Amino acid sequence: MAIDDTTFGDDGSYEIRADEATNTLYLTLNGAIDEQRMQRAADETVAAAQSLDDGFAIINDVSTFSPPSPEAAKPIAAAQQELAAMGVGDVVRVIGDDASAVVTNAFGRRSRKAGYEGQTAATVQAAERALGL
Repeated sequence: MAIDDTTFGDDGSYEIRADEATNTLYLTLNGAIDEQRMQRAADETVAAAQSLDDGFAIINDVSTFSPPSPEAAKPIAAAQQELAAMGVGDVVRVIGDDASAVVTNAFGRRSRKAGYEGQTAATVQAAERALGL
């Protein structure tokens, strides 16, 4: 299941793709995404994950994602809780060189609160290698 790149003017965009062959959910968040659009992205992420098997992996590219507002962060936290309940396995965050420390730390903190730990990688390709894909 793939959700086309969804762009919101100059503000930000997201892309969600469930790769059933590798049991991996790919997420890419770019720029600034407001609360309503983040809610849509979170809902689409959970829907895409439903096509995967228990123990699915996540590669979440936040290397160009801007720190969300507290309101926009709420759907992220809720989606992380849902993904944990769905049986997420390994999670690798792509942070690259330009990722905000605020974004990196917030995703780590929220995932620990949801009950799972995530690794980090510099690129999507490095994340795939870390997962053995």
